Amino acid sequence: MGRITAQGSLGSPKPKSHLTDIEISSILSFAEAGWPTRRIAKKLHRSQSVVSRTLRNYEFESFITRKPRPKSKRKTTPREDRLLVRYAKKNDYLPFRDITNISGLPVSTATLRRRLKEVELYSRVHRRKPFLTPQHKKARLEWANRYKDWTTEDWKRVIWSDECPIQLGQPVRRQRCIRKKGEAYKENHCVPTFKSGQVTIMVWACFTGDRLGPLIVCEEGGIDGDAYSEILFDGLLSLIDDLLEIPQDATTVEVASEQTFLFMHDNAPCHKTENVKELLKEANVPVMKWPAQSPDLNPLENLWVSLKEQFRKLFFQRGYRPSHSAECLLRCERLLQEVWQNIGQELVDALISSMRKRIDLVIAAEGGHTKY
Repeated sequence: MGRITAQGSLGSPKPKSHLTDIEISSILSFAEAGWPTRRIAKKLHRSQSVVSRTLRNYEFESFITRKPRPKSKRKTTPREDRLLVRYAKKNDYLPFRDITNISGLPVSTATLRRRLKEVELYSRVHRRKPFLTPQHKKARLEWANRYKDWTTEDWKRVIWSDECPIQLGQPVRRQRCIRKKGEAYKENHCVPTFKSGQVTIMVWACFTGDRLGPLIVCEEGGIDGDAYSEILFDGLLSLIDDLLEIPQDATTVEVASEQTFLFMHDNAPCHKTENVKELLKEANVPVMKWPAQSPDLNPLENLWVSLKEQFRKLFFQRGYRPSHSAECLLRCERLLQEVWQNIGQELVDALISSMRKRIDLVIAAEGGHTKY
């Protein structure tokens, strides 16, 4: 429904707009001085075609200030404006054309869009967020208050982990809503997501403040408690061994504790089995108590976004095609490992530094959704 346009920047042409008299005069003056159209376009941050068209339509000697364009008469009354806004708010899930039909007013979708913009309402895509109950919000708020005084150095001690499905199919159709700026994460402007759907490739990974842990591509068919125990043994414990590697000249051995590192995983059923609890207990791995339905608090979720983008880009650039064959799955595994190893430390540092902001946003939202 809505059209999104990017603002022009210093190195790129401005978005579609009318030339001002000053711009026309500048184009004519530069051309009179012998500048080529490419140089003029770069100087004024306009496209070369706009410069060429201006030189065809105007002459340096005869150009005078143009008369301002007459303003078109407003097609709606104040009462009709209020009606349009009221119908739009009541039917914010419908396309603009349907809203104008419901209103019964002889106006176009462009008019409706302008009237909504006047009151700072815009057509936007629904944000997809996990469904939060009052209990979820309470737990999220308690978690945020518990760690609100942690510094970046404290967050670097956390070993963040997560599973992620990598899919190469079509994305779910987006849904739009009409809202004001700054209201993207209100409950009625978010689309709840639930843990369902077929997984193409499932991966597990972890990272801490100063290094990436291993990325493990899981076998097809999902992850149960036994499979997750093997993942922790191969992935988490190997990272911990590296973190606690004893220097050759050390005279004492440090025992892992919450002051050494803190392991984070969510509340998936396979994470709560007795085998997993026993494994972590025997390895002296302290585990962070995690609030349910809180992917926005785990910075690894944002790392997945970068991983998926790079993986899909390289997958299709190299001419691969989605398939359930063993050859394709092996190719995907190798490519995922390549992309994971190329993730820069700068991104990891930025995600760790974002924890302070995440905490503040959860507290401000009283346990509700955040932008992460």
